Amino acid sequence: MDRGRKAMPVQNKACMERYIQKCQERHKQKLRDMKCSIDNKCPRAASHLKTKAKKNALMEDRFAQIETENRLLLEKMSHIMRFKGGIDCRNESVKYSHSLSKERRKRELLRITKENQQILRRIQNAQPAYSHMKWEEEARKNDNILENISEFKTRHGKKQKENYGLEDDSIFGYMNYYDSIPE
Repeated sequence: MDRGRKAMPVQNKACMERYIQKCQERHKQKLRDMKCSIDNKCPRAASHLKTKAKKNALMEDRFAQIETENRLLLEKMSHIMRFKGGIDCRNESVKYSHSLSKERRKRELLRITKENQQILRRIQNAQPAYSHMKWEEEARKNDNILENISEFKTRHGKKQKENYGLEDDSIFGYMNYYDSIPE
């Protein structure tokens, strides 16, 4: 018993003991039978989220549209099979008639082609303005000057000077390199 009850005056101590014991038993029973006040169970599944009514309606509309298009296509094919029987690739519409400026465009294209051929001929027949032999000679002179003013001489100076030039059959100097590439 607790001190508070001991200090409390009662008429019959035995009856009070039974009463307190009964109250404690009732309290323990209530604690055992107590249900939680917080609902921690899974929430109920919302049926409108499972059915997806909007998606189903859109799919039904799409299927209805496909069915309609298929029916129209089938009707057109049956009409073609019944009446025409072949492929009709002619269009007599004014929209697809020949161009009015077709001949003028052809003449313009021919004129441009002729001018381009004349320009090409002139370019091919033109004499070069630069002499590659002169360039080679200037390069040899520059190498000699470089060799003379260098503090450290190159080991292969003479060999380099001898093999510096271009071959007689090469025009621009890079032909030998490109001729060596297998096709």
